[in-house]
Amino acid sequence: MSRTAPSTMPSSPSEAPFGAADFMRVLKERRRLIRNVTLAVVALTALVMMCLPTLYSSTAVVMLDQRKNSVADLSAVLSALPTDPSSVQNQIQVLSSRDLALKVIAKLKLYADPEFNPALDKSALPSLNPLHYLRPAAPLSTDLNDAIVSNFLDHLDVSALGLSTSIEVSFSSRDPEKAALIANTLAGSYTEDQVAVKIGAARQAAQWLSERMHQLAQEVQQQESAVEEYKAEHNLVESASGASLVDQQLVAINTQLIAAQSDLAEKKASYERVAALAKTGNGADVMPVVNSKMIGDLRTQEAELVRQEADLATRYGPNHPKMVAIRNEKRDLENKIAHEVASVAGAMQSDLEVARAQVGSIEAGLARVEKQARDDNMARIKLNALEANLSSTRAIYESFVGRLRAVQDQDDIQIPEARVISSAPVPSAPSSPHRSLFIAASIPAGFFLGILAALLAERFQAPVPRPETRSEPAPALREAFPAAPAMPALPPVLAELPAGSDLRLADWVADNPASPYGLSLTAVLRALVPVRTGQARIVALTAPGADYNKAVIALALARLASRYGLRTILIDADLGRAVPPGVNTGFTALLNGAPLARVAVKDRRSNAFLLSSPPSAWAAPRLAELFGHLRSSWDLILVDAAPVGLPGAWPALARLCDSVILVGTAEGALSHFSASLRSLVAMRAALNGLIIIR
Repeated sequence: MSRTAPSTMPSSPSEAPFGAADFMRVLKERRRLIRNVTLAVVALTALVMMCLPTLYSSTAVVMLDQRKNSVADLSAVLSALPTDPSSVQNQIQVLSSRDLALKVIAKLKLYADPEFNPALDKSALPSLNPLHYLRPAAPLSTDLNDAIVSNFLDHLDVSALGLSTSIEVSFSSRDPEKAALIANTLAGSYTEDQVAVKIGAARQAAQWLSERMHQLAQEVQQQESAVEEYKAEHNLVESASGASLVDQQLVAINTQLIAAQSDLAEKKASYERVAALAKTGNGADVMPVVNSKMIGDLRTQEAELVRQEADLATRYGPNHPKMVAIRNEKRDLENKIAHEVASVAGAMQSDLEVARAQVGSIEAGLARVEKQARDDNMARIKLNALEANLSSTRAIYESFVGRLRAVQDQDDIQIPEARVISSAPVPSAPSSPHRSLFIAASIPAGFFLGILAALLAERFQAPVPRPETRSEPAPALREAFPAAPAMPALPPVLAELPAGSDLRLADWVADNPASPYGLSLTAVLRALVPVRTGQARIVALTAPGADYNKAVIALALARLASRYGLRTILIDADLGRAVPPGVNTGFTALLNGAPLARVAVKDRRSNAFLLSSPPSAWAAPRLAELFGHLRSSWDLILVDAAPVGLPGAWPALARLCDSVILVGTAEGALSHFSASLRSLVAMRAALNGLIIIR
């Protein structure tokens, strides 16, 4: 019959927790190991602390100051030092730079200090003030110089002080006075370096400005000469105010032309009005146009005659001599007025012609001046370009002159943008190592390491001694059973194992299959399944009475069989002793037709599967059918059966199992052992052997 591998099952519940009682047991059993580890850690810490040199640390505080000198603008060459966090970090890098360290080493002659110079014998020179050291006769090599600087930087610690713009400069040394001196010297050298950088930048800028200023002066002189030469070549003359004479003439002629044109228009209008009135015979209306005294007098006389005519008309008829005389006088006056109007019109026409000639003369002069102005404007295009270039160069030159004076004025008043706000004091107590603190901390650390070592020893140490495998019964059995009447022949002893009722022993066997305990169970497994013939084996483990050793052996055998490639399922028929807590009693559901994938649980430490069954399930009528189905799907079906003398799975198991193994102690009650053997023989069970628990 072909068999298929079982489906993937849900994972088993978690391992039984390691309780407080187990932890206390480990502490009690491994107390000597914990004590030794603790003492070793404390002793090692004390030894290391005693070997470390005693160092003194002193700290100076430098603050980045944003205040400026009000006498001169110190940011003329270098901009003000910013105080944002990145800029503070930049200044920390400057304080811990190798160049600044070299300056301090040279200033204090630390190359002659054995604490920094590895080439010097530390016992040859006493602990002196570094200022008293003498410069070595021979120059230092590059490698030695780098080593001195590296040693110096190893003793230096520069860090920002919180969120402020202050920086702590700490230096450690074996001499407290030396530590304070170097910290203060480093802080002072940093501020001096800032001033030196500013002075150097100012001098470099002044030199560049001076060179550039001389170049600009030459350019201004050349451009001024070019402007004057161009003016002389094109006869471009300007007034004292700088305006062109041609432009001034053009303005004056335009003014004259406007006045002449206005006068011409006025005379033309007056003449045309007078001529039109004279042509129509309305000479009397010329008076509002022409201011003539004679015409005015004639008009007055005419008005008087009109009044007299009206007065006489009321008394005389039209043909009265007086009326005729009045009309004759009126005609004479009208003729005189007409003659006077004609004279005025002739005079006005003459004036009009004079005004027109004057306008023409002015326009001719304007045309000549405009032509000259156009020529001058064309010539002034290049002149303007030359003057604009000259003006730009002169402005740059004047700017450079002012800049140079400002830089030269600031050369002697440079102020650093950082100042020392706290000098490093001479420390009165060492800063490191903190021997008492480390030794005190090593006690709990050693204790915890001891506990860890104890737990590891408990985890990986073999829980059982080396078992022995025998093919003959134990001596006690061999001596006792021959005296028993009607005693069947004793089966072979498959293995003698030490007592072990904790299921964690099966975990240890899964992790250590090559251990003596694991090898003994492997031998038992080979006796049960000697050859892979393709036929499944149903093996039951039983005992004369309640025995937890049997549950451990059953679970360990299932895991070993799975490790060797056998598809294995373990059925616990003895009150759930062989399976971890939480595995449900799915055997009954399986008998009722439930899928195996739903009720079986995969073992957490192997590929074996687990089932738990109540005693009543073994009386079911479909039991034989179920085991036949299990044979088709599994290579090994292990049954952790109930004791033989108890009702339950037996004698159904006796008929279904291919092998039965009896587990018992050699020192147990021989009557119980004998009764179990007789019961198995009576049920015709296939008893393959014994496993003796010592």
